Amino acid sequence: MEVLMALTCRISTVSRIVTSTLTQRLLRMAGGDNARARIIRGAFGSAGIRLLNRLLIFVLGVVLARGLGAQGYGIYAYAFAIMTLLMVLAEAGMPRLLLREASAAMALTDGAVLQGVLRRTRQIVAATATGVSVVGLLGLLALGPANDPAVLYTTGLMLLLLPAAALTKLIAYGMVGLNHVVIGKASELLVRPIIVLVLVSTGFLIWPHLREPQYAMAAQLFAGVFGLLVGASILNSLVPISAKTRSPEYRDRAWLKSAGPFMLIGGAGVVNGHADMIMLGWFGEPEEVGVYRVAVQGAALVAFGLHAVNPIIAPEFSRLYAQSNIKQLQRVVTASARAILVAALPVVLLFTLYGTAIVSWVFGSEYTDADMPLVILSVAQLINAGYGSVGLLMTMTGHENDAARTMWTTASINIVLNAILIPWLGMNGAALASAISLIVWNAVLFRKVRTNLNISSTAFGRVHD
Repeated sequence: MEVLMALTCRISTVSRIVTSTLTQRLLRMAGGDNARARIIRGAFGSAGIRLLNRLLIFVLGVVLARGLGAQGYGIYAYAFAIMTLLMVLAEAGMPRLLLREASAAMALTDGAVLQGVLRRTRQIVAATATGVSVVGLLGLLALGPANDPAVLYTTGLMLLLLPAAALTKLIAYGMVGLNHVVIGKASELLVRPIIVLVLVSTGFLIWPHLREPQYAMAAQLFAGVFGLLVGASILNSLVPISAKTRSPEYRDRAWLKSAGPFMLIGGAGVVNGHADMIMLGWFGEPEEVGVYRVAVQGAALVAFGLHAVNPIIAPEFSRLYAQSNIKQLQRVVTASARAILVAALPVVLLFTLYGTAIVSWVFGSEYTDADMPLVILSVAQLINAGYGSVGLLMTMTGHENDAARTMWTTASINIVLNAILIPWLGMNGAALASAISLIVWNAVLFRKVRTNLNISSTAFGRVHD
């Protein structure tokens, strides 16, 4: 234990040394009032909100896992994984389209187009999300008698939540497009988790009979509707007066043409992130899904540094590449990759050495079987951290098509591996499938970055003199 503590302290010291130069540089650039400074300040705010969101999700997961038990938590987690998949259809690629078009309209002070894209995207998402929800509810009613009541009610409430969740995300992206990054991210990532955490914590403590997955999903529904109303009100107040007074201009053909690729990219990300959970629920039992969900949440802590750093360094990647300053770009890439890696390593060491004890202490003794999937997923996330922000490099330097193709290729690999390994190895098979897919994705994009940008994305990359 003493050796581990000493190693952790050593890693923390190295992390501070590695990141100091990059952090000081970014802070200096964030101090001005130009566009770049505003972007960097927004990125810092976005990173902080993302970190707080992940902390809230983790704490909420602990409360739900302990309150619902493995079976109830598995039913809840599986319904939520299905909703994440359905969100791709419900959104129809509109949030990213709105972000791009609103940003462009603001830059050109084109109030008519801004008004048009705000209205049209809301109309489309309201229609598609409601359609997906209705079809899902009809299918659920047809299969209702064959389902456990807890599964039936939890899934039904999830389908009712779907339109509110899709519209909330659209509104948040609209705020970001209007140059209100922090407010937009907060409305999307903080409002609902905070409300749900308060509701389920209070309900589980005062009324033990509410420790059912359908109550947890009902709390999500209430928080989702409340967050939608608050977000819509905020967005309306942020729209410039010059846009509100203009008649909307619609560019439906161009917008719908662009929405398709956005939908495909988002769909690939969802498949890669949730194929294991969905297919484990298909082949296994709810208890197994609940235990595996604990492993997924634990492994997400390994990637904490990656998700914190990416929003901050993204503007730098774009700026340095646009200036053809490859040497400085390599320095930033290497420094950030090393920071991400040294932040991930102590967490992986803890999970590898004391995973069973940690899971039992945090989530409860009935989740101790999550220890092996936790180790597998954590090691994969450590390798992911070692490769650095390889996907971000591709998208911020104009190579998003290569990134999208790679993402769909690895999503296909992910599905095939889950189909083969889950019936054979259960939770461990799901973890192996996800781990292999993640490593393949990083390896392929690493080679593309070397070929297209002449940059090594890893923490061990050679920094140009």
